Amino acid sequence: MRRLVALAIALLAVASCHRKPSVPPDVIARVGDRMVTLGDFKRYLDRNTGTELAQMGPEVASAMTDQYLEEVILSEYAAAHGVEIPAEKIASAVRNDAGATVIEKRDEMRRQKLIGDLSENIAMPADTDIRAYYEQHPNEFRSGEELHVKQILVHDEGVANEIAQKLHAGASFEELSSQYSLAPNAKKGGEIGYVSRGELPKMFEDEIFALKPGSISGIIRTDASFHIFKIQDRRPPGVIDLQTASPVIRERLKDDAIRERMAQLVGRARAELPIAVLTKRLPFKYTGGFPKSENE
Repeated sequence: MRRLVALAIALLAVASCHRKPSVPPDVIARVGDRMVTLGDFKRYLDRNTGTELAQMGPEVASAMTDQYLEEVILSEYAAAHGVEIPAEKIASAVRNDAGATVIEKRDEMRRQKLIGDLSENIAMPADTDIRAYYEQHPNEFRSGEELHVKQILVHDEGVANEIAQKLHAGASFEELSSQYSLAPNAKKGGEIGYVSRGELPKMFEDEIFALKPGSISGIIRTDASFHIFKIQDRRPPGVIDLQTASPVIRERLKDDAIRERMAQLVGRARAELPIAVLTKRLPFKYTGGFPKSENE
């Protein structure tokens, strides 16, 4: 009898050695050996979107879950392939980013290094590739009519009326902007630069696109502000030439190559790391693209 009891105890001990470790109740996903908690995910949403999980529908919440897990996957993949960040660099980054945790900064810096190393290995596009893109996407290089615009912004109607009177009397728009405007560009004479339709609110466009160069708009009132615009110049619609477009195309093609390489990297990481979303622990119906574990 004693032998049977001893044997039973031994068998239980062996079974317990092979039993999967218990998963804490706040864990919503596993990436390799790493456990991702609901609190981690909520912090991610707060820092990246400023939106609470309860305010999101299931589809949006699922998409954000996948985005977050993809970042965790890249960090874990980077670590598994020798990408590590010195502790003092992580500590310095945390000190310079109020509210960030050591884990968040470590993950972020791992990903940045991984992406940086990947980017260095991608050659800049050849001139022939740039020309081919330019010729194949002509609509991207047609510019609409543009206005060179300056602005004065104030929050008091009386001040706005005073400025308008001074402008009517011939005062310098740029000097009045520097003196009165509350916009960030005030000290630069209210300089906004060239804008095309669709870049400013329609109520502004309806007024300024009807003006000639050198003209000044009336006072345009919004909910809490008063705006006055000056039209410095007007450029007619045209076509952006290859020389002007080349720097933009070069960066776009390199960005595309980096995104393609990153997609391949994510695919390799997902193949290497066991991943599971513990759907019963989520406060919404998960419809994302990662493997689901529905029995935990």
